[in-house]
Amino acid sequence: MTRGRPPRRGTRLPARAPGPVCRILAGLRRAQATTGGVGRKGLAALAGAALLVAGPAPAYAAPGGDVTWAVQPSTADGPDRRVSFRYELAPGAAVGDHVTVTNLSDGPATFRLYASDGVTTAAGVFDLLPGGEKPRDGGSWIRLAQSEVTLAAKARHTVPFTITVPDNATPGDHPTGIVAAVGGSAADGQVAVERRVGARVHLRVAGDLKPVLVPTDPDVDFAGGWGSDGTGTAHVAFDVENTGNVRLQGGAMVELSAPFGVWSRRFDVGAVPELLPGARFRVELTVEDVPALVVLTAKARVAPRAVGEDVVPVGLTGTDARGRSWAMPWFWTLVLLAAVAAVTLAVQTRGRWRRRLAVAVEQAREQGRRDARDTVDAVDG
Repeated sequence: MTRGRPPRRGTRLPARAPGPVCRILAGLRRAQATTGGVGRKGLAALAGAALLVAGPAPAYAAPGGDVTWAVQPSTADGPDRRVSFRYELAPGAAVGDHVTVTNLSDGPATFRLYASDGVTTAAGVFDLLPGGEKPRDGGSWIRLAQSEVTLAAKARHTVPFTITVPDNATPGDHPTGIVAAVGGSAADGQVAVERRVGARVHLRVAGDLKPVLVPTDPDVDFAGGWGSDGTGTAHVAFDVENTGNVRLQGGAMVELSAPFGVWSRRFDVGAVPELLPGARFRVELTVEDVPALVVLTAKARVAPRAVGEDVVPVGLTGTDARGRSWAMPWFWTLVLLAAVAAVTLAVQTRGRWRRRLAVAVEQAREQGRRDARDTVDAVDG
């Protein structure tokens, strides 16, 4: 029953391509006007990273206005209407395709090409492994015909590639992407900044699909109960984890309740972003004016949904988990304890007085009996 980590917010991937290059350039100009001390390289890195994960469509980048480029799914003749690559292959199968890199800049530029594994960031958005990290899953199955291209201004080049699925590949989603990058090396101990733009590759290996999105047991913390209104603040935190082999998104809710059903409330905590197999996303909820009724129970529930155009030929069912915390009404507990103490004191005091009175009465009776005997003796004498 400890307080959870700071909240994280997820971001859904747009379903369509980013807007035209002119809109991106305008956004970069606005960003540059508000970033103050952020240098050109820093702004370029931010722009490249944001555009990489902005969606599965052809992505554009405009780092500082120096280099602007696009990466798009293509045929051998050039870009087509696809917004991303999408394949479902059996273990041991192979497929060939094409990707086009377009230099939209006013001068020549050299781009490094590579494929890498997809990951879900802590913020709940899709990204690829850093350029210096070797892919171990779907990214390692892609072989590009070229690892580097140099393009004149406004020129484009189409590169063939092949995806070969290993014979022992496990069923399910193996997200990856193909990247065109600039930068990434520096001398004299300076920080290297890699600016990259990529096209997503939705790669699924045929077989037994297991779509599972589950919440972990919630951490529940209750603070308060010291006021006469007998309420406090509840904080609930839990992770949503994709323990299956298919990427999923969904919705999450939390139900707070007191013993014997005397009080309960449900809260929608929003959307769970796209989670790749093995990924986690942190969900947190803070609720005020929760009645302190000794024990507070939190039930977290997650309802999974397929992402975008994905087909999941297996029923998706919600799952839940529970956590508990003490929720003591301290004000009324102290009032009750004070009342019990007062009654106990009154009873004890009354008992002492009754015992003293009984002793006094008995002493008076004994004294009366002695006085009566003394009187009789005096008369007889």
